[in-house]
Amino acid sequence: MRLTKADVFKMQRALLAKGFDPGPIDGVMGPLTDKALVAFKRSIGYRARPYYGRLTRAALLGNVVDPVDPNKRPAGSPPWLVIARGYLGLQEYRGRRHNSTIVNFWKDLGLHFRDDETPWCAGFLNAVVKEAGYPIPPKYRAAALGWRWTGTGVRLKGPALGAIMDMTRPGRPGSGHITFVAGRTRSGKIAGLGGNQGNRVSINPYDEHARDARYYWPDNYPIPDDIGMRHLPLVDSTGAALRNEA
Repeated sequence: MRLTKADVFKMQRALLAKGFDPGPIDGVMGPLTDKALVAFKRSIGYRARPYYGRLTRAALLGNVVDPVDPNKRPAGSPPWLVIARGYLGLQEYRGRRHNSTIVNFWKDLGLHFRDDETPWCAGFLNAVVKEAGYPIPPKYRAAALGWRWTGTGVRLKGPALGAIMDMTRPGRPGSGHITFVAGRTRSGKIAGLGGNQGNRVSINPYDEHARDARYYWPDNYPIPDDIGMRHLPLVDSTGAALRNEA
């Protein structure tokens, strides 16, 4: 597609918001912008080249694009999963700087954290559900380690597309991880789309039943009829299995 200066401005701002530094926000497709675009495309499983076509634009600006088949949107994606996919590739900054998008998650939740180093898997997930307009756990439970949705939403009997999956962390009582069910992998695992997975928003594989995994559904949104692994769309992970999501 032919890019106008306004298109490049919008692209650069979106890249920066997702943690990919395009250099000066000046509307010019320079080498730093090319490098950031390639890094973003690689993070979502696209061909790593500085081409900004329709599918890349959709992925960057927030529409749903399946990493396995970018021409096909998974059927029945709830609104929070649509929003979460738009953050794919968002990552922490190294050093003293902090990614403003992650910091804004804390602000949106009314929490006091102002960095991107505090474990933010729950911050990301709860901020996304809130952005979609649905209830989240009380303020004190939406904090960095508010990873259990017990007592909030509806508990499901198994995984469903867009369900909230929370798990314990082996060897660390009282802590865990939380992610969205984005599909299933070719190896038969849950494809979890979450924050702070390898210090970024990515899709990673998790065992369906391990780590006391539980599945929840936000209140005020129709409960899915199709529950279970066989109903989940097939997607590729954007990262390897993680031992420590923080």
